[in-house]
Amino acid sequence: MSSLQHLDHQGAALAYRFVPGAGPLLLFLPGYMSDMTGSKAEALSDWARARGQAMLRLDYSGCGASGGDFLDGSIGRWTADALAVIDHVWPTGKLLLVGSSMGGWIALLAGRALKDRLAGLVGIAAAPDFTVWGLTVGEAERRQLDKQGYFTRPSDYGEPYRYSRALIDDARDHLLLDGQIGISAPVRLLHGQQDDAVPWRLSLDIAARLKGNDVQVRLIKDGDHRLSREADIAVLIATIEELL
Repeated sequence: MSSLQHLDHQGAALAYRFVPGAGPLLLFLPGYMSDMTGSKAEALSDWARARGQAMLRLDYSGCGASGGDFLDGSIGRWTADALAVIDHVWPTGKLLLVGSSMGGWIALLAGRALKDRLAGLVGIAAAPDFTVWGLTVGEAERRQLDKQGYFTRPSDYGEPYRYSRALIDDARDHLLLDGQIGISAPVRLLHGQQDDAVPWRLSLDIAARLKGNDVQVRLIKDGDHRLSREADIAVLIATIEELL
């Protein structure tokens, strides 16, 4: 395993693992309240090492092994975190971004910022704009927000999810589904049709809004939100191999 390294950015020590190798650099972007130790990230790291492919994993500020307070995090800040680590370890060459759930939103934002350095992008149940379509705030939650600056919701994936005012307010500046998404590089969107967190039709909406024409949506009929079964990971790796 590559050693854990840190980069100071905006007052937080960002944790990352970098495997040197051939370009383009493969970057995995985790989902909400997730980190770089998930099964998809680990599987991709093992695959990249065996292939001799450059690979980068990271934890956003306030997540996993990174410093900072999770409640200070936001879509804009976490996108800036990813771009800062990219600039540090891979300042010039091309990149292939892989984003899971919220990481798909960050991948689309980072990919747009990278412009012609973006070699391709893979979304796994990509969830841009989830603060709009997936986060209706109830009256009790609004009271929590006013009182403590965040509210909590149960999660199927471990500790309860926390949603801060900083996240909700900042997200409005990074919405993508209200116009064209300015990415021309090849994009593949993988989505399980049994996903109970992100509607699979959202991937069709993303595809329609992307500027480029080399865009495919791949639906996995019995797939759930995580798409982390052995067969799902095989599809993911085959998709990445095709783009490389």
